[in-house]
Amino acid sequence: MNRLLRFLPARLARRLGYEFALHDPAALAAALEANYAAASAGHDTDLHAALQKLTSPLAFQPGLVGLHQESADVVVYLCSLAAAAETNLDLNDPGQYALYRELLDSVRAAEELRQRVAAAASRALPVAQSSAELQHL
Repeated sequence: MNRLLRFLPARLARRLGYEFALHDPAALAAALEANYAAASAGHDTDLHAALQKLTSPLAFQPGLVGLHQESADVVVYLCSLAAAAETNLDLNDPGQYALYRELLDSVRAAEELRQRVAAAASRALPVAQSSAELQHL
């Protein structure tokens, strides 16, 4: 059964309650590198073709709005992980506290990314549109 579960996308497996924790630092490093390599390899051709179509500021906006949604999802997920760490971990243990602090730092970085993407999307508006309306983002 575990072999079959490994073919599910990680996000779907997590939603079904299955987790595949790695116990070896080298395996974790390889998995993280594979994630990045898979993301960049799958987008090279498509991305290059799409980038050629971005000939005006407004053309950038749909992708930036989609990226903002994804970054908002990341912020919410990381906030949930940080809350779970605060509640469930022994924060007197230095290793567990370090994990909690890294999660908090990740939340801040993800929130900064979300805000920067929102700012970039607002720069893609036609000049007459006021970006002050987007300040609540």
